[in-house]
Amino acid sequence: MSVKLGTVSGAILIAFTFSLLPAIAGQITEREKRDCPNDYHKFCNDYGLGTEGLRACMSRNIKKVSHACVAALVDAGEMTQAQADKLKGKTKVTKAHKKPKKKKH
Repeated sequence: MSVKLGTVSGAILIAFTFSLLPAIAGQITEREKRDCPNDYHKFCNDYGLGTEGLRACMSRNIKKVSHACVAALVDAGEMTQAQADKLKGKTKVTKAHKKPKKKKH
């Protein structure tokens, strides 16, 4: 099946595809339906929706997955924010460096 991304018919087909998921595949949130179809089709189209293979594929490609989709996956409980940050290669900044005070003479 070939879907042109960005077209209305493609978006409808993707939404329809997400709506046909069997119950065992896991719950796909509205946010995932909205924010992840392009990433799914671009990186992991060979895997069934809601499968462990898809989860593994998205994890392997997380550095390329859109920020919106990563946020949707975090929101859906597919990963924690800390996991997403680690996979994306982000480091947490703990403290801002302060300039040393000048000595008064």
